[in-house]
Amino acid sequence: MKATVVVLAALSACTTLGPMPATTGVSALPAGRPGVEAQAGFVPAFFLSRAVQDKAGGAIASQLSALVEPDRLLGIPGLILGARVFGQDGDSPGEPYAGYRRQLDDDIAVGGIVYGTSAHHEARLASYSATRAGAEAAIDAELWAPFSWLGVHAQGAVSATAVSAKGTYCVDDQGIAKDCDTTTPANNTMIDGNISGVFPAATATLAFDVHTGSSFHGARVAAMAAAGQMPLVANGMQTGSGSYYSIGLLLTLGLGAR
Repeated sequence: MKATVVVLAALSACTTLGPMPATTGVSALPAGRPGVEAQAGFVPAFFLSRAVQDKAGGAIASQLSALVEPDRLLGIPGLILGARVFGQDGDSPGEPYAGYRRQLDDDIAVGGIVYGTSAHHEARLASYSATRAGAEAAIDAELWAPFSWLGVHAQGAVSATAVSAKGTYCVDDQGIAKDCDTTTPANNTMIDGNISGVFPAATATLAFDVHTGSSFHGARVAAMAAAGQMPLVANGMQTGSGSYYSIGLLLTLGLGAR
């Protein structure tokens, strides 16, 4: 996989580019009937702009997502097809995904998803282009059902994402990325950087599910925490990888057949 990445500094006060979510945020629990799910919120992530500071650090990326579960309409119960948009400030790639979910017994469900996209963006004299593709496996367990319409669930997910990226950004005299001087471009030192590799992540989720037998399937509020590996780059060269940690919060609504 090949692409083009250029990145800015990623301190909280600086411009951030290249969002890389740690998880899709999709529940492993199938609806068991034809329907759609719409999702909005924030997912754990890291930014490529942080990577070129040669310093690991987690982030939170906004996300909008929707999936279709055809179920009996296609004769493939558990199949899901969807897409999401994630990121911030115009740097918001769209990413399609496909997967399968299955209920193993009354309390346990499993799922798997594959995803991939390419992205590019430029801001403040820097630009980036990147390609990513990966897979995620998840298991969901109902911990407690205080009412027939309410369940408390725990979900664990692991993912592996291959990233190839390359681009141009401003650096200080140590070769560490910083915001470009847009008022006097001649003052900038700009270099090309490269990132490639497969980066794993693990996500733990605690969710509260409301479910009904009507055309409104229900809702899920999910809080999550993730840990993963991200690339590190200095002077445009990849030096290794580091660990990052982050959190997220998602709301999912389900609609469809009764």
